[in-house]
Amino acid sequence: MNFKAKKFSGAPVSALLGGAIIGLVGICAPAHSQYLSQNPGPRHSPDPIVLMRTTKGTMAIRVYSRMAPTTSRNFLDLVRRGFYDGKTFHRVESWCIQGGCPLGNGRGSFSDPETGQVRYIPIEINHDLHHSSAGVVAMARGDNLNSASCQFYILKRAMPQLDGQYAIFGGVVDGLSTIQRIEIGDRIIHAEIVNRDQGGAGEGESTSASTSSVPQGSSGGSSGNSGQSGF
Repeated sequence: MNFKAKKFSGAPVSALLGGAIIGLVGICAPAHSQYLSQNPGPRHSPDPIVLMRTTKGTMAIRVYSRMAPTTSRNFLDLVRRGFYDGKTFHRVESWCIQGGCPLGNGRGSFSDPETGQVRYIPIEINHDLHHSSAGVVAMARGDNLNSASCQFYILKRAMPQLDGQYAIFGGVVDGLSTIQRIEIGDRIIHAEIVNRDQGGAGEGESTSASTSSVPQGSSGGSSGNSGQSGF
């Protein structure tokens, strides 16, 4: 599932695990922090942090479970199942990386092992979330707006022209340099939720007729990468 505008076929680790997670959760872009200040939610239920270890380093992803609940629930379930472990980044552009395809070519989707059915999720657009900086995490999809399944992309720079077209559900709060180092064929070694338990077990995969992807090209309103996360 590589995504294109009209086509979609979706500090060291020791520091993170040593108590820095709380600090990471408090870092947000202006629009996101405004939303969070107005919708703080239960004090005991912060946004989950997913630690993703890759062949080029580790990144921590804050998952917006309240701002994009359906999309977040899908991603966290797949992480809990171990679905992403071993998956490659099959697409690398100057402005994004994309991974999570079970086939490694952008045409795979997640198939629920209990039902044998491919799981797609409806597009979920939160207008308080924007493709405004490096580190934005969103779902790849096909031409059908509701065809996102398991593939995701991470921006390497702002892409405001994608707003309203793809479901943003998270932001990289640590490890932006890892994103910049990833090349086609690099793998996700292991992904895990480090500050919140989520249900789910098992893994499945299937082939989709269309290719999941983010828009092709990087023209129109893009800004350079500042090298710092806005989340």
